[in-house]
Amino acid sequence: MVEKSIKQYLRNFDVNKKLLSNIDNGVIILDEHLTIYYFNKWLEIHTSIKEDNVIEKKITDIFPNINIKTLQRKIRTALRMGTPSFYGASTSKYLIPIKINQLNVTDFKHMRQDVSIIPFDKDKKLLALIISDQTTMLNTNLLLETSINKVQELNGELVKERETIDNKVLLIKFDTKYMISNVSKAYLQLIGCNDKNLLHENFFEYYKLFINKSLKESILQHIEEQKVFHFENKILSLTGEDLDLSYTLVPEYDSYTKHIGFILFMQDITSNKKVIYQQEKLLATSRSAAMGEMISMIAHQWRQPLSVITTIMATIKVQKELDILDISTLDSSFSTIEDTVMYLSHTIDDFRDYFKPNKVISNISIKKLIEKSLIFIINEMKFLNISYNEDINEDIFITTYQNELIQCIINIFKNTLDAFKENSFEDKKIDISVKAQSSSISLTFEDNAGGIDKDTIQKVFEPYFSTKSKNGTGLGLYMTKTIIEEHLNGKITITSEKPSTTVVIELPYFIQKTKDENESNMPTLS
Repeated sequence: MVEKSIKQYLRNFDVNKKLLSNIDNGVIILDEHLTIYYFNKWLEIHTSIKEDNVIEKKITDIFPNINIKTLQRKIRTALRMGTPSFYGASTSKYLIPIKINQLNVTDFKHMRQDVSIIPFDKDKKLLALIISDQTTMLNTNLLLETSINKVQELNGELVKERETIDNKVLLIKFDTKYMISNVSKAYLQLIGCNDKNLLHENFFEYYKLFINKSLKESILQHIEEQKVFHFENKILSLTGEDLDLSYTLVPEYDSYTKHIGFILFMQDITSNKKVIYQQEKLLATSRSAAMGEMISMIAHQWRQPLSVITTIMATIKVQKELDILDISTLDSSFSTIEDTVMYLSHTIDDFRDYFKPNKVISNISIKKLIEKSLIFIINEMKFLNISYNEDINEDIFITTYQNELIQCIINIFKNTLDAFKENSFEDKKIDISVKAQSSSISLTFEDNAGGIDKDTIQKVFEPYFSTKSKNGTGLGLYMTKTIIEEHLNGKITITSEKPSTTVVIELPYFIQKTKDENESNMPTLS
């Protein structure tokens, strides 16, 4: 009788049912025993269940996954209090399992629902379950929460990055009026200063002891043009230590692209400068040794010409005393003396050209470059009875630092000559060949002066390493490797299989001076 009265009761609400069927929410009318009396169109669409298949059936029979205890408790509360009770999507997820399109929402498999349990008729113990889809809102909240967590994570990383920059990067910021606005801890620690001594100081007043007039003008010019400027300069720390710094001046802009000042990034290159200084000392030592060897070579080359001049002068003197000197003999003698003096002059010119500080990149034939190198050692090669053979194409040219490469070639020849002096061979020979490759050339020097053992060959490019019993500086091959690989952009290798030793130099056809190359670091300083 109760169910029939309820049916009769609900028939009187056809207008309301039509209204409920068209709202964008799910509506179920049921009694306290969970028997369904109404199931609107929205639910039919989303559950694919027709109303006729659920009327007068218990909701738990249609949806067995429902938590019946929780639902009954909320129904009793609503009927007892006469006010709605609720399911929250954020806590209970869903009442009725409704699958959703995974392509549209990837974080949930079932629709997230807010459910309002409203007393429909307290006397007949009827209630309306109003189900609203909260999936989009919850997914949006989830995305927002993920984004917020990501932002917080990024902010944390940014804070750490700022701390790292502050502790590791040397920088000074100053505004458009040159007033210092920020100084990194790293810079303060380097110079042993407190930021209170620098903040709000005029940058040029602070740096006036370290910046000369010319450099200041260059900095001001780049500031006026808002351009990046690279330069090096030396400063003095508060502890009295000389510091070599490399600077990069960069314009700073705010988020509206308004120019607000400059950032001066710095790099401590003091240790690099010390290394360069030590290398220059080695270079100077090597250069002095090379000059001594060259002077010895010049003395060897001059000995015979001077002997010729002395002999001619003595002959003229004797002929004059015997009154047998004639004009033709005198002219012939003067001509011979003149040719000999000319030869001596050319020798001096070659010597001077080699040692003058020439840092100009020039284009030269490899064959001619080898010939220039041989000028200094050819007489010694003849004296040692060494056979010299070459395989060099006259058409192979190279653009490089000529004198530096000549020094390397002479060093290689000199090491070979020294090896021949310590080893007695009847068939002494030096072979040199040049091969043209696609982007480089290779110079190969091969001799049969006895070879180098495995332990020694691993050390030949080390500074101060020498196998000579005396008068060996141990810098020749070290400087040769330094010049070829650090200044001529090449590569040098040495191999040996007794009695032969082979040295190979690979060089690019063209060497171009980099924009920031410091010519004072070239190895052939006078």
